[in-house]
Amino acid sequence: MNNIEKTTTWEQFYKNSENLTKPSAVENLLSNNDITFLKQELKNIINRFLDKGELHKGIKVYINNELQNGIAEEMAINKPKENETIEEWCGNFFRDKKFGVVFNSLETFSNELTERMCHIVAPLLQKAGMPLGGLSFLFFMGNYGFTPFGIHKEAKGEEGFLFHLGPNSKDFYTWDIEKYNQIEHNTQVFHEVDTMLSTSTKYPLKAKSAMFIPHHVYHIAKTDEFSLSVVMDYINPSRDYLEKKIATQIASKKLQKNPNVGYLPPVDITTEELDWNPLLNPKTWEQQFKKALSKYITGLKSNAGVLQPSIVENKEGVPNPPFQITGKTTFPLLIHTESTEKTFVMARGNEVVVSNNSQLSTIIEKLNTGKTISFEELQNHLTPTWELMDVFDFVSQLARVGAITICKE
Repeated sequence: MNNIEKTTTWEQFYKNSENLTKPSAVENLLSNNDITFLKQELKNIINRFLDKGELHKGIKVYINNELQNGIAEEMAINKPKENETIEEWCGNFFRDKKFGVVFNSLETFSNELTERMCHIVAPLLQKAGMPLGGLSFLFFMGNYGFTPFGIHKEAKGEEGFLFHLGPNSKDFYTWDIEKYNQIEHNTQVFHEVDTMLSTSTKYPLKAKSAMFIPHHVYHIAKTDEFSLSVVMDYINPSRDYLEKKIATQIASKKLQKNPNVGYLPPVDITTEELDWNPLLNPKTWEQQFKKALSKYITGLKSNAGVLQPSIVENKEGVPNPPFQITGKTTFPLLIHTESTEKTFVMARGNEVVVSNNSQLSTIIEKLNTGKTISFEELQNHLTPTWELMDVFDFVSQLARVGAITICKE
């Protein structure tokens, strides 16, 4: 599927969902290459998780619909082998058991999976916008029958997109019914699945299909034979949540030393009424909030909407010239300057700090269109304002967060 076809499919998907308000399904949103890549990367993620050793974080395993604690320790002893597919490993590990595996926050284990998923969903963000709570990814895997935790709805504001990788089919059931939609989130889960199915809408999903589930709609999936699905949470936060998040970022910022700013006077304890004038400066608060919010949104934009910044990898140093670097249009480099000496560049949600250079914006504009730039061109543009080591450091910082690719000429 080429980019034009994928964009058209997303537009129809978005239209069928009535602007992300109604459940909807679409076939052939994923390509065969997407399926192959994602399955391999999910296997890599499982191995990285098991190697990390924090086996209580991020994973839930169900056997015969019962949550199993401690099973991850067994997985760590019997990790997927290099020559095993993820299907083969599950067959060897779980054998004839009915099992389900849920794994959260995939973006914290793989820049590559995040990049592929962001490329897949880019047409959605162009159409629907970028959610201020960001994007996050998880996967379901197994042959568990009905979703073990029953007929449920997601947290308020969390819209769900399920991308079905197969190899076998999956049935999805929704209850877009007013009396259920009005139930407060996280207050009620239904386990009487068989008695409720007659009032549901069924969506059969084959490999390469996608399903959208609004946050207010109850749903459950049925997976009788082994299959995998990647789920994307598209999170629209409450105003209260966002304000608290930005306030936390303001509070965590290092205090700026300013010798021209005086100290606050003591508070008069003989009066019940506070004198707010010396205590509160609304303009100062507004400026700080706007600056922190702008930085937060810039970080999201640079990371294609994903809330968690990309993993900073300890890669080997930049190769000796000649080499070329190529930008990634899905992950634009975004400048926001906060001082007269330093330039702050957002790269996949990470802040890269460099010395000011009047030619830097020209380089970034080219990278953001996906163009390839030779080291010679980099050097010609960025020196003599920067030393040669500054150029190497800039390239290295971008490479470590996965914002560019480097190849030898």
